[in-house]
Amino acid sequence: MNRLTMRDRTPFVGLQSQSGAVLIVVLLVLVMIIIFGIIAVRQSTTDLKVATADQVGKLLFQSNDAAFMKVEKEDRILSSQASSTDTLNEYMSQAGMEGSEVSFCVRPRGDKLFSVLELSKRNKTGGLESSNGYCDPNSSDSYVSEGRLMTQMTFVRPIDIDTQLAWAQEVEGTSSNDLEKPNASGKGTVECTEVVGYATSIVPALSKAPLGNASSTGTSTLSGCLKQPRTGTNTVDTCLEALDIPFQTQVQTYSNQSVGPNCIASTS
Repeated sequence: MNRLTMRDRTPFVGLQSQSGAVLIVVLLVLVMIIIFGIIAVRQSTTDLKVATADQVGKLLFQSNDAAFMKVEKEDRILSSQASSTDTLNEYMSQAGMEGSEVSFCVRPRGDKLFSVLELSKRNKTGGLESSNGYCDPNSSDSYVSEGRLMTQMTFVRPIDIDTQLAWAQEVEGTSSNDLEKPNASGKGTVECTEVVGYATSIVPALSKAPLGNASSTGTSTLSGCLKQPRTGTNTVDTCLEALDIPFQTQVQTYSNQSVGPNCIASTS
């Protein structure tokens, strides 16, 4: 039987060292591949979120813009009909509407966008007088596009300050000291109103917040958020932000400018 000398064992020790080094290199390469893969996946997810947010933002803007165009067109057409009084401009211009706000859901399946029978109204003290206009997240009629997006509009009539430049709206030929109330003949001052419109579009499907129902109140559900006032500290927007619900609000100011004894509508 032959004996292995120290010289005979040396090649085997070198071979084992080389095999261990190759194994370590392979493991390092695998770790690097995994790290690069994780980075690539995260980057793809971020890009997807950015692209989705951009698309959602455009969709919300288009929905708000379309809502304003529709209500303006409807009001313009109906106002030209002498027999029609059920228009947004006529309703908001009524005496006693100062400080009030009216809300209604944009329901594309309805025959008419604005109707005095389907609106929610808050008086100048914040009291809710009617609640037929708020969008219901559980109703398909409240969605604008295939159950994904809903739009609710609110119009606020600011409280008039009678003492602020009262003579600025007088008919030509009247005295600056004449503070008589307006009249139909045009001999007195002309009271021209200003209304601030809000259009809020929402995508409930992109949020984990509870929807609530038509009777929900408070700020813990989407339905409850839509019932919040438009002005003040706790509003529709602050509620939606707190619940992390994707939304966008567009604001439009409408004012009647005096031309002789009459007022004409304008926007800004």
